[in-house]
Amino acid sequence: MRHIVHVFMLVGTALLFSSLSTSQAVAEDLYDELRHCLDSATQGNPVEGENWWNRRSAEEQKYMIELPCEEKYIVAVCVFLYDPDLKGCTNKGVARFRADRHCAAQGHEILSEERAACSREYVANFKPVF
Repeated sequence: MRHIVHVFMLVGTALLFSSLSTSQAVAEDLYDELRHCLDSATQGNPVEGENWWNRRSAEEQKYMIELPCEEKYIVAVCVFLYDPDLKGCTNKGVARFRADRHCAAQGHEILSEERAACSREYVANFKPVF
């Protein structure tokens, strides 16, 4: 009976380590996909970047994965600012980013009242992404 218990413990331990190494590999693959969006071409440090990614919560990783490349930095800024409402901070940042793009495409000059009004209207009608 003791031998059976030991066998089950060994199998359980092996499965645990197998799943941990698999999840680590998945996390590394996800970071590799994001690296080109977040790292500078001349200053990126793959080891430190991967360490930073591994310290991110599941929520932080989810938001970075799901946003387009040009918006991934918004989540990183919210994390850096230690904003306790990550979801709200991210949605607000995305709304402002997209408003700026939208209003620029409308031809409004930067720092003009028309651009400010366009941005306010866009943000007020923005449907949160998260």
